Amino acid sequence: MRGNHEFQVVRADSSAPLRHCGCGILQGDGEIPGIDLLTVRERQVLVALGAGASNRVLARRLGIAERTVKGHISHVLEKLGLSSRMEAVAVAVLCHPRLCSAGQATPPESSVAEIFVA
Repeated sequence: MRGNHEFQVVRADSSAPLRHCGCGILQGDGEIPGIDLLTVRERQVLVALGAGASNRVLARRLGIAERTVKGHISHVLEKLGLSSRMEAVAVAVLCHPRLCSAGQATPPESSVAEIFVA
């Protein structure tokens, strides 16, 4: 039965661009409406998740408590309608150009590149 996959919508909103294929892989078109709802800090956290940063590393580099990092991750998951950190990583990779400020003229406090690219 190869190629005969059913899709399940991740969010109740029928226009949600993220779906799970029958094999369990998250699929999307790279456009996630909820991204515009994320704060600058939540975007920084999401990009760092996509780069593989642990909560401890994130906390150290952002100068915040690990518990605060967990709160930011929870907000990201909620705002984007995701159910796991791994889905957030997938979104970070799929939507990286919309999230990352590297190479753009942005203030240092909102620059993901300054925080995570050494």
